[in-house]
Amino acid sequence: VQCGLMIFGAYWVGLSSIIFSDWSFILIRTMIGCAGASFVTNQFWCSLMFAPTIVGTANATAAGWGNLGGGVTQIFIVW
Repeated sequence: VQCGLMIFGAYWVGLSSIIFSDWSFILIRTMIGCAGASFVTNQFWCSLMFAPTIVGTANATAAGWGNLGGGVTQIFIVW
C-alpha cells in the first residue's frame, strides 16, 4: 500500500510540471495531497511491526525523518 501511494504521488508530482490552468492546478494538487496518506500508512505499519515497548520510538523516528525531509526541502527550494 505504501509503495503504491508513493508511486501514485510521484506520477502527479511529475505532471505538476505541465500545469497550464487553474483546474489542472487544483486537480494535480489534490492528487498530490492524497499521496500524503503515505504518512498514515507508515505510522500504522510501524505500530504493527515493532514491539510494544519501542513502538513509540519507532513512530517518532519515522515521523521525525519525514519532517526533516520537508524542512530541508523548504530550505533549499528556489522561489
